[in-house]
Amino acid sequence: MGEKFTPALHVIIDGRDLPARLINSQQLATTVPSAIINNPGSRQVMLKSNDGTLYSNIATLMVTPPPTPNYNYIGIIGRRSFNDTAVLQDKSSKEILNVQRGEMIGTRFRVNSISEREIVFIDTTLKIRHTIPFSADSATPNQGRPQVRVSDEEPQ
Repeated sequence: MGEKFTPALHVIIDGRDLPARLINSQQLATTVPSAIINNPGSRQVMLKSNDGTLYSNIATLMVTPPPTPNYNYIGIIGRRSFNDTAVLQDKSSKEILNVQRGEMIGTRFRVNSISEREIVFIDTTLKIRHTIPFSADSATPNQGRPQVRVSDEEPQ
């Protein structure tokens, strides 16, 4: 947003020239490639014409890391039908949750896959993956990977 925009302007983010769409004389739009915003940090943004006669002041775009699921992956309950259940612990409340593939955690994260090594979530808002490795709690006496058992077996 600004003033006196023309179709001759381009958006420059950290030295990369991006095509701009003129919406009106106060608004320009561009599509920012994911490579520019994959990592958190500040980016310099400015507008410039091809011949350099028109240009803007430099503005700063702050890129923050995406939100991550606030859980530890502490166990797995294996089933013969391969419909495993992951045991998660909320880092804040210490509440224990059992989840299966396809289930939502809160309003944002969907369980994509469960293995003995990790659980993978999809951020349904940003469409990005979050992988949480299995982690044994320091208070747990049997550290290491969880023992996998089928639901028909009695716990040991």
